[in-house]
Amino acid sequence: MAAAGSAALLMTTFLTTPALAASAASHPAAAAQQAAPRVQASLQSTDRVLYDVDFFVGERVGATDVRKLKLKPKRAWDELHRCFNCSFPVDGAPKKFPSENQYIKLKACGIGHYACKNAPVRYHKSKSYDYTWFFLAQKGHFDGKDSMVRFRFYNDKQGFLRLKVYATVTHPTIPDGVNKEFAVMKWRAFAHILGMHLE
Repeated sequence: MAAAGSAALLMTTFLTTPALAASAASHPAAAAQQAAPRVQASLQSTDRVLYDVDFFVGERVGATDVRKLKLKPKRAWDELHRCFNCSFPVDGAPKKFPSENQYIKLKACGIGHYACKNAPVRYHKSKSYDYTWFFLAQKGHFDGKDSMVRFRFYNDKQGFLRLKVYATVTHPTIPDGVNKEFAVMKWRAFAHILGMHLE
């Protein structure tokens, strides 16, 4: 509905522009072709950051104290290559570490696999940072196609291993507050479980 409304508004604006109205009336097909790129640009402009969060790898979920591990990012990377879904807490995650452009049918589920949302993605290794990858949302994803979530392992200035998760959305179907709260809980659990396997 939002995309259709944007398209209608954009077409109305286009056709009521004095310099273009006469041309549109005599060449409707050409008018539609010229308006199409503008509609596409409008849809792309909805890309925005949903969250940018950071965790100590190994920190306990819900605990008041924070456990910290002085390990190199390669240790986390190697552990995930040993068994990806042993630590990655999302339904549909493969046991084998994903290969480039691999299609993965993830599902975002609540406690007890309740109220699951389809979250199909493709895996891509980042070229910007070491020990980093991102999932690019595919058609049918609850955050909208071409949404993205990036995972990066790195050492802070004190040498502690950390997990940074950065996400953008295009056409989310659930409220931002709920979406972010669920994601933070899920990625903190990821950091916790991975840390247990590294100790």
